[in-house]
Amino acid sequence: MQHGAFDDENEMVMGAIMSDIADQLLDDWVQSNLDEGQLYSDYQIASRCDSNYLKGRFNQFYDLKPEDQYYVEVNE
Repeated sequence: MQHGAFDDENEMVMGAIMSDIADQLLDDWVQSNLDEGQLYSDYQIASRCDSNYLKGRFNQFYDLKPEDQYYVEVNE
């Protein structure tokens, strides 16, 4: 079975649709986090990232200690 131009066009359309959906979901997620406040929004980002630098800077910026609710553990 050959892979034709029509199949390529369908893949491009589906890729564009998926990209639009992903962008909208991210925007909705960011907006809902901002509704909770800047600290909460920043926490959601810092707690999900892999960057120890960003996690440490988040804790430092908000002057958080390990016993604080929004403190983000930094992986050594």
